[in-house]
Amino acid sequence: MAINLGKDPTLLISLSLLEILLVLLPALIASKVEKKSLLDELKEMGFQRKPTTLRKMLLKVIFGLLIGTIFFFVSGYIISFFVNFIVQILFGAQFVTEGINNAISTTPINPTIIQLIILMVIQVIIIAPCEEGFFRGFLIGKSHNKMKLLYSIIFSSFIFSLYHVPPFFVPLSTIVTFFGYYFSFGIFLSLTFVLFKNSLLPSSIAHFTLNILILLF
Repeated sequence: MAINLGKDPTLLISLSLLEILLVLLPALIASKVEKKSLLDELKEMGFQRKPTTLRKMLLKVIFGLLIGTIFFFVSGYIISFFVNFIVQILFGAQFVTEGINNAISTTPINPTIIQLIILMVIQVIIIAPCEEGFFRGFLIGKSHNKMKLLYSIIFSSFIFSLYHVPPFFVPLSTIVTFFGYYFSFGIFLSLTFVLFKNSLLPSSIAHFTLNILILLF
């Protein structure tokens, strides 16, 4: 049975606020393990203001907007490629149908203008920064100390994908059907993060740009 979180926009807003735990819990645990302050762990994730020029700041903003917009327009092709040319060929049409029917939907149904605005603001100030802080800043940052950067990017994108198709809430068919899409987006965001020397700004902007475009269209 599909999980439709969007049927109650108020509930969706409340659950979205919980994403701040993606940053706070790992940072708190790491601070205890590594004997560092919580603030230091948050800074290591990327939540700090680094000296930069206006030109570099604008470049990050424009690049983030560009990546998010491009992925929005190509996402349909990416989903189609993985679903129709890989998953369906390997597992059959019924498997894909089951996967789609059991997916978690976060698209708000008949939200008010106020609710829609709140959801967009949450995307900008909570969801995108917190997911990027954890999946890119924390996972890549910590794992890169023990493995090659390429493996860190793959690892981060793998966990990012499972977070969006959680094994304990959706069947295997849903995980397999949508894994390629989320993994691809995770790779895009990871490369953006690394390209700008572990800055969360461009990847966060790319992230919320895609999510807001999906909300609106």
